[in-house]
Amino acid sequence: MIRLIKPLDIKSDFDKLTVSLLRFLDDQESFKFLSYSLIKFDKKTIEGLTNQHKENGIDYLVYDKNGGFSGLLAIKRKQSQGFELFLLVVDKSNQKTGIGQSLINECISMALREKYKCVDSFVFADNKNMLRLLIKNDFRPIDIRYHARADGMDLIKFRKYIE
Repeated sequence: MIRLIKPLDIKSDFDKLTVSLLRFLDDQESFKFLSYSLIKFDKKTIEGLTNQHKENGIDYLVYDKNGGFSGLLAIKRKQSQGFELFLLVVDKSNQKTGIGQSLINECISMALREKYKCVDSFVFADNKNMLRLLIKNDFRPIDIRYHARADGMDLIKFRKYIE
């Protein structure tokens, strides 16, 4: 089941979110796609970022399965800057099962309901799975930041127009 969580209002959502983020960020395969610096996040840092998510314009959609989060999509939105699919991670054992697609569908639906005209997303050029998923969903590359990650990998900005 996909739902928008309220980690600052519901302690169990906060706990599950921080545990899930730690688990996703600890996976060596996906970590490089989630960090510019390639420096590991610790629990205190993740809890601090989660505590400030509202100030940063970030909300979380989760795929809640058996009481845990199998997938997570972070949305960053501000009227002056737009709507961004900020982070998408799916538990390794649940990849290629449609969870990522379902989260993207809900993200786009939210943007439409909130009257945004497009959804942006930034993806490292070596993240082939995310590149395929975005292109499949009619996101198009609109910009590139060269050597954005600490190891020199480029970052591609994608946009989906949704009127």
